[in-house]
Amino acid sequence: MNLKEILNWRYSTKKFDETKSLTDTQVKNLLELTNLSASSYGLQPFKMVIIKDKEVKKSLVASSYGQTNIGDSSHLIVFAVRTDLDENFINTYIKNISEQRKQTKESLEEFKQMLISYFKNKKETALLKWASEQIYIALGTFLVACASEKIDACPIGGFIPEKYDKELGLAKYNLKSVVVAAIGYRSDEDKYQYKTKVRNPLNEIIVEL
Repeated sequence: MNLKEILNWRYSTKKFDETKSLTDTQVKNLLELTNLSASSYGLQPFKMVIIKDKEVKKSLVASSYGQTNIGDSSHLIVFAVRTDLDENFINTYIKNISEQRKQTKESLEEFKQMLISYFKNKKETALLKWASEQIYIALGTFLVACASEKIDACPIGGFIPEKYDKELGLAKYNLKSVVVAAIGYRSDEDKYQYKTKVRNPLNEIIVEL
């Protein structure tokens, strides 16, 4: 299948087959692909929380407005924004650049100071909004990665972040949930897989200047 066929095959899975589970290797591969996603300045101001435990997934259904695909998925991925976007966060990023690109920290000082200034001049709400926007870029990459591996997925914004944060204890990790993705294998009972994908004609979503 080429990429166009793969994306036509993909749909937001409403019911997963609970008898089928992804392997740890499959999940790791998806996360490695997502880790290559575009991110502003390359900072990746988020983390991906992996939930495999069936009881934990089931318990989150109530905080997801009753969406049962949360509970019957193989794994649940919670994309969470980091709340510790401070100078230490930037220093760690500069250290990673220095080590992975074999550059001296001195040569990165100007870039580092620019990032520190950029972060200091942003209000906390604006900074978290910016960080959340990076999550949605990563989510797009994640969904394409799933489709390319013939793994079903459903991105879910319909949940109560505060309840997720409390139930999963995300505050101790300096995290706040932003969006969720349930993954696994579609159930034969999921009627949505048989429906034609509906999209606007290309000429209606393009403006040529």
